[in-house]
Amino acid sequence: MKQADGAVKAIYLHWDGYPGYAGAILGGWYKTSEQVEALLALGNLCEIGETLETCVAYHRDRGEKLVPASCFATEEEYQSKGKADFGADYLYIYDAGHWLVYGLYNDPGWHELDVVIGEEEK
Repeated sequence: MKQADGAVKAIYLHWDGYPGYAGAILGGWYKTSEQVEALLALGNLCEIGETLETCVAYHRDRGEKLVPASCFATEEEYQSKGKADFGADYLYIYDAGHWLVYGLYNDPGWHELDVVIGEEEK
């Protein structure tokens, strides 16, 4: 989550971090800053779910030590270090009401997630 000062708070997700799963859940169910803050407060996750209750958090659900959100000084630092720090293929950032993904195959930029839940109105 991008902070007002430009810093980024992020947590590690162990399973299914690809855009078709984690990206769809983030973009489809975590749409407000309050929801994203609550997700970050869980600390590192084993699995992400459509609700906070269905997420599997290492601390809350497995009794492990709480590993709070990592802080990166800037979005650029998150982009350059986040994949290695988390061992991740994809990075996600919530910025001003929008989810972005980084790490798409052969594409060096950030892309907005466009997730539609259910059927679109015609």
